[in-house]
Amino acid sequence: MNRQGNPFRPGNGIMPPYLAGRESEVIWFENSLNSALFLPQNLVLSGIRGIGKTVLLRKFEEICAKKKWLFVRREFNNKLNREEEFLNALLTDIIAKTKGISLAKRLKKPVIGFSQGYEEDIEGDVISILIQKYKGPLSDRLEAILRKVYEAILEAGHNGLVLLYDEFHFLEDGKKADNFPLSLLLESFSHVQQEGLRYYLVLSGLPPLFPNLVKAKTYAERMFSVKSIGNLSKESSGKAIRLPLEKSNIIFTDELIDTIVEETQGYPYFLQFYPYYLIQNIPKKKVGLKEFNEMCPLLLKELDESFFSGRFNRASESEQRILFEMAKLGPEIKFSELREKAKIDKNYLNQILISLIEKGLIFRARRGKYKFTLPLLEKFLIRKR
Repeated sequence: MNRQGNPFRPGNGIMPPYLAGRESEVIWFENSLNSALFLPQNLVLSGIRGIGKTVLLRKFEEICAKKKWLFVRREFNNKLNREEEFLNALLTDIIAKTKGISLAKRLKKPVIGFSQGYEEDIEGDVISILIQKYKGPLSDRLEAILRKVYEAILEAGHNGLVLLYDEFHFLEDGKKADNFPLSLLLESFSHVQQEGLRYYLVLSGLPPLFPNLVKAKTYAERMFSVKSIGNLSKESSGKAIRLPLEKSNIIFTDELIDTIVEETQGYPYFLQFYPYYLIQNIPKKKVGLKEFNEMCPLLLKELDESFFSGRFNRASESEQRILFEMAKLGPEIKFSELREKAKIDKNYLNQILISLIEKGLIFRARRGKYKFTLPLLEKFLIRKR
């Protein structure tokens, strides 16, 4: 059944009808933009999948626009984990965003290292010129362009530029030989920020993101504020369901809402998925625990197929076997306990875990300890087993 007016919105980065439990992060970012007028600000948003990081970035866009900060947003992936590809993406974002403020007139070839005989504008090919023809370290080239961009941004009436970068955990120094994209970013932006240029980095990703930054440059600890984005409290989870329902003609009993909060453990994606599915598939104005219990097997089947199975099926048979063993060991899995339970060679287990990290199913929480990147994945694995 397709219920028109369903207020819930499960999906990737889709703004919910009510952004529950993120008031402190929103207020903090608003205040940080005020502070950034006088003191450099940078932010890391860290958390597992389905927790609402992308939604927060979208909310930050609204705040940037309101406070007259120019902004760009991009989702990263493994393909951009090379210095030149990363620089290309970064400059593409900046140039595309600033074309409307006559930036091309400012980017004369002498500014970026060419002889004074060249005075023509370099609009469309500025990126290739910076990367291919200007001699010197990539960080020097990037700093030169950032300085010139900044002049145009201020003259156009903006306070500065905020880079809202998602899935940034994919970038890592040294993953490929002689390749240091994070060092390039941190060195260049720390230098221009020290000069008073108002650039603001907001980097979002899985928990390894901040350790990757610190590994690249230890001073990243002093450059960034870190916000760990977790599941919602019971109170906020209840509001995430109750407040949207108040604007619809659907009623959930208090008992049902409490059950959904408990079943979802306060993870934002599931707090949208569960009520959305119930409203779409139960043709009643009032829905209670009885209807939920009857519908629950189909709901979980849909959730497994749409959210979990695609990622799980990327794992090989031996990797899946390790995932099943991990599901029995709790939210944080010790390598020693997993090895004992799986009864396999230490080096072989380490190879499997590295592969599972690369496939985005787990991450290294700390030395010798691992966690799942997906919320409630252990419940899915137990159901599937």
